[in-house]
Formats: sequence, structure tokens, C-alpha cells
Amino acid sequence: MLVNESGDFHGMLSGGCLEGDLAERSRSIIESGVADVVLYDLRGDDDVFGLGVGCEGALRIHIQPLSADSNYEPFSSLVSTLEDSAFADMSLDDAGQLGSTRIHAPLKLLILGAGQDVEPLILFAAALGWKVSVSDHRPAAVARLESSPVARMKCVPYKDVASHFDLSDFDAVVVMSHNLEADRSYLKTLAGCAIEFVGLLGPPHRRDRLLSDIGDDAGKLAGRLHAPVGKQIGGRGPAAIALEIAAELQSMFYASDQS
Repeated sequence: MLVNESGDFHGMLSGGCLEGDLAERSRSIIESGVADVVLYDLRGDDDVFGLGVGCEGALRIHIQPLSADSNYEPFSSLVSTLEDSAFADMSLDDAGQLGSTRIHAPLKLLILGAGQDVEPLILFAAALGWKVSVSDHRPAAVARLESSPVARMKCVPYKDVASHFDLSDFDAVVVMSHNLEADRSYLKTLAGCAIEFVGLLGPPHRRDRLLSDIGDDAGKLAGRLHAPVGKQIGGRGPAAIALEIAAELQSMFYASDQS
């Protein structure tokens, strides 16, 4: 959660119960430049003597000032580390008495195909804080999405996708061009990389045909190919399909965050 000197904030640490009070506390820490730890213990909270929020939980929150004078450290170093690593460990105090916390890099998603059904998937991914890249061999399809502020767009021949993207940089890829020749080429290329999650849009019989077409390369996708891609939660239309794809990715990559 980021808070400025006016008390405006972005992000949430609770269900909205504490953010207003936390923003006020943060303003004084911004002024002093000294980090602090605040304990919100609401397990016995009531309407009269407590905050009256009813969450009935406990949070120990580290408030860290960020300033231009210190080049916004430790935030700057965290961002730099996360550009090339899956996570970064941040010490919570100079003495090391409070330990450290692990910050995970955003999921990096490559979408191969830029049809109209890609738009809601981009929006879901952006809302979840993921980094999104989209490639399609059709200039008109790419042009329609080029104004998107939350995705990196490229018009690339489907046979050349590996030379235009560093595939090792992505955690997941979803193939959804709706073009058999393009999807066949994409799968053949992805068989030769180590991306952990390869999603393929379309029914099982289409998947089986594509896997048969790429021959021995199909075996290299074993355990990584999710086809049909998406957590089957129901619904019709592009938005529902995008929600299913986002749900499966969220479930796979963030299941360990549940408590």
C-alpha cells in the first residue's frame, strides 16, 4: 500500500477497515522519515472503545518512508531486483530484529493472438497487477489493441515469435489466435522453451489435432499444456472465458499465498 503526504493511498492491506487510520499514521512517518511498526489487534474490537470495524483480526504493519533524498530506497532496489528475479527479500529494519518479508514479482503473461476476446483477459490481468505482452501476426488485430495502456503489443509473424520475445522471461503463455496454422506454429515453438504454463484456447478435439500435427514436439509440452485453458466455472462470451483463464492462472501461481 502506498500513501502520499496528503493521506491519499493506493492499494489495500485489509478489507478497507484500517486504511483510513493507517493513511493518517503514515503522514506523520513521512514527515519524520523514521520507519515504524503498528499493531492493529481487533480480535476484541467493539463499537465503543475500538475502531468499530468488526474485522476481528490482528495485523502487524511496517510503515516505511520513501523519499527522493534516499532515491526511494528500499523500494528502488526491490523494483530493480524484481525486474530480473522471481522475488526479492526486504529487511524490515536496519538491525534485522523484525526479520524480512519476501516480495514476489508480478506474473509475466504472454498472449499469442489479439482477437476481440483478448481484451477482457488483458483487463483482468492488469487488474491483478500482471505484466502483459500480446503478439499477433495480423496488423489490423494489433492496431485495434495498440492503444491499451496496460499491455505491450507487437505485430510479429507467428513463425518468428521466439526471435522477437525472450520466452524465458515469461511465467505463462496463452495461445488464442483462432488460427490453426498460427496455433500449430506457436505450440511447436513453445515446446522448445521452458515456460511453466502453456494455455491453449479451444475444444479438446482441436487440441488433439494440433498436438498430432506437431508430432514429437507434443511430448515436450507434457505437464505444461493446459487445454482447454481456463478454470471451468461457467458462463458464456469473451468476458466469462477471460475470467476462467485468469482464474486458472491465479489458482496455479498464487495458491501458496492462501492462509
